[in-house]
Amino acid sequence: MSPADSRLISMKPDLKEKSTLNVRVSVVIPCYNHGNFLGEAVNSVLESDFGQYEIIIVNDGSTDPYTLKVFKELEQRFLQNQKMTIIHQENSGLPAARNAAISIARGEYILPLDADNRVRPSYLSKAVEILDNNKDIGVVYAYANLFGDRKGIWIFPAFNSKKLLLENFVEACSVYRKRIWEECDGYDPSMVIGYEDWDLWISAMEKGWGFHLIEEVLFDYRVRKDSMASNCNIPDNHRQIIKYICNKHKHTFTENLSHIISDIRERESHIQRVYAGNGWKLLMKYYKIRDRLLPEGTGRRKFSDFIFRLPNLVTKKVNRL
Repeated sequence: MSPADSRLISMKPDLKEKSTLNVRVSVVIPCYNHGNFLGEAVNSVLESDFGQYEIIIVNDGSTDPYTLKVFKELEQRFLQNQKMTIIHQENSGLPAARNAAISIARGEYILPLDADNRVRPSYLSKAVEILDNNKDIGVVYAYANLFGDRKGIWIFPAFNSKKLLLENFVEACSVYRKRIWEECDGYDPSMVIGYEDWDLWISAMEKGWGFHLIEEVLFDYRVRKDSMASNCNIPDNHRQIIKYICNKHKHTFTENLSHIISDIRERESHIQRVYAGNGWKLLMKYYKIRDRLLPEGTGRRKFSDFIFRLPNLVTKKVNRL
């Protein structure tokens, strides 16, 4: 029995009653043992200034007792809420969990929200306005606020098709047309390590869809040492994923090979100049002295790090103004 065949969908009230709702955006939240964060994600959607949404949560085979308790509480809390659907299925990985939710989504637009992240109240309304008024735009993404193990503002560049082949700068928490998911055969269920969103964005680009950046912080991204994103940065995993994506989109990468090689060489040249410069040597000496005088984890070290970050924080805030 496949995971799709074995899933249990908790829909309350009845699905026929739900069909009368005017849903424009389906927010899909996969969850695997992240019950300690799930409530924050759900509440952030409930605070949206855009009312025409539904929430579809996928319990992707969670085993953590606290997470299972949270799901029971959510089912009781939203027993009579037509905007809420909860799916229980065997553990199948993030891509398959998102696909399970989107397969029953009623909205014309999709917002994937990880269980440990949060959206800002105006994200849905601003994204919908752009998608409604620009039929060639398929994906809307925005800046993010970093919280958790790291704090700051995550600023993404304006869309560039060639740059997308070199790095994934369109975050998974982007609002896009469900039609893209249908045309691109959804998220690749084999990409359980990560970058399934990058694969989807490349496919959408290949289909001719445009991307639009909202230069504003519209969601909160939780940084965790044990996150799925950190697993992608493990060298062996990273090489495996890059090789898979390049083979899957071989035609697109081949067509842009000259640009890719040129960009890589430019980056390598920049890195070599940095390493060869006196500034780099002085920086390494500074770090050695700092680590000797101000050990990691001490109050003096934290204060020192804050002082050195202060100019960057001020500059970012000024630039945003």
